[in-house]
Amino acid sequence: MSVKIDEVIFLFFISISVLFLIFLIKPIEIIDIINWKTIFSLFYMLVVVNLLKDCGFLEWISLKILKRTKRIFIVLIILTIILSMFVTNDIALFVVIPITLIVAKYCNIDLRKILILEGISANIGSSLTPFGNPQNLFIYYHYNLNPMKFIMNMIPFEILGILVLIPFLDLGRISNIKIIKTQKFEKEWISYLIVFILVIASILGIFNHVYLLPIILLIILVKRIKIDYLFILTFCALFIDIEGLKRLGIMELFKINCENNIFTMIYASLLSQIISNVSTTILLSNIYNNWLPIAYGVNVGGNGTLIASFANLITLRLSDGKISIVRFLTFGILIYILHLIVLVIYLYVIW
Repeated sequence: MSVKIDEVIFLFFISISVLFLIFLIKPIEIIDIINWKTIFSLFYMLVVVNLLKDCGFLEWISLKILKRTKRIFIVLIILTIILSMFVTNDIALFVVIPITLIVAKYCNIDLRKILILEGISANIGSSLTPFGNPQNLFIYYHYNLNPMKFIMNMIPFEILGILVLIPFLDLGRISNIKIIKTQKFEKEWISYLIVFILVIASILGIFNHVYLLPIILLIILVKRIKIDYLFILTFCALFIDIEGLKRLGIMELFKINCENNIFTMIYASLLSQIISNVSTTILLSNIYNNWLPIAYGVNVGGNGTLIASFANLITLRLSDGKISIVRFLTFGILIYILHLIVLVIYLYVIW
């Protein structure tokens, strides 16, 4: 059996964490090191999205999209951007990518390209709101910001990001759409959608995610939902890897005091490529008083390398082997550089 490239990457992160647990970190410490809310949220989303896929709901949505428009490429990208603004970039990808894979069965859409651009679009779209992604949420609470102030300051970032993205999109109509089946809305789906809404509510902090665990476990047992445990284990490993790097003093090497706001943004974006934008946010927020250059830097830096954003790993894993790593990096790094350049020009003018 062949091993996928994403599995090799995931196993690499896991191997590093195992070494840290053997030589540097006591296993009991992972209780405090791992962000269990993130892990449980990821676990819940995997379960509920697979449930909606297995029962036929996602196919029903896909067929609705195919029947109502031929500009499928742009519609899916817009859907990704809008969803990521309000229910986080990770959730947006959990919803849109499975729909995209189903849509591709009925038309000649460039599947590899759109999957990559959906991941990139989720990173850009989620930048607008305080709850769009983990780094924004941290900045929002750490600097005690007003939500409208945050959004107003991030609007230029969002607009410039979308403008950079547009030339890469296929704006034409999709031809040769072949719908060979119909799907009716089933009443039982309502209960599944309620669970999906509850999962989103728990992720957004409306209530404690632990309360949903019995329901999720019951769904797994009754519906026999398949779970990607390697993916969940990889996310656990990433928290351990970051802590291991901190204890080795490697993270301290990245603490550079930039006097200029533009340099701060550039540095935050570059550092995100190496240690992820969430880790960069936590590190730099304890150094700088001005939140905006950090927010711009870590959000533009979400695109680029695979480790730059958790959303990139989610895109890679959910794509079911349809994405070329080289092409993913090519698109991601190119859009990252272009977005960074226009941001530098914009900030140079206003600052």
